[in-house]
Amino acid sequence: MNATQPMVVHYVTDMEKALPFYRDVLGLKVEFESTGWSTLRCGGCIVALHILSPGMSEGSVAHAGLNLHVDDLDAAVKEVAAGGGEVRNVREAGGGIPVRIAVIADPVGNVFELRQYVGD
Repeated sequence: MNATQPMVVHYVTDMEKALPFYRDVLGLKVEFESTGWSTLRCGGCIVALHILSPGMSEGSVAHAGLNLHVDDLDAAVKEVAAGGGEVRNVREAGGGIPVRIAVIADPVGNVFELRQYVGD
C-alpha cells in the first residue's frame, strides 16, 4: 500500500460560519466549496469540512483531531479571537514537550489545536 494525501475531516454544523473562519482567519486555501462538503489545503494536508446536520449519526473521531503549526502562537491566538474563534487555553512547553499549544474552538464549536515548536 502507498497511502497519500493526508486528510483531516472536521465536522461542522454551520458551513457558512465555519468555512470563512478556516479560509480567512487560519489562511487555508479553499480547493472545493459546497454547503455540505468543503476542502481546504494546509501544506501537504487537506482539511475537509463535512456538514453535520441534525439527526445525522456521524460524529467526529474521539482521538483524532486537527492540529496546525504556527510560527508565533501569541499572534495566532490574537487573530483567532479577532476572527470569531475562542481560545480555550494555552499550554506552555515543558516536561520534555517542546511545543506550546493553544486549544481553539471555531465559531461553530469545533475544537482543534494550534502549536508552536519552541525547542527543548
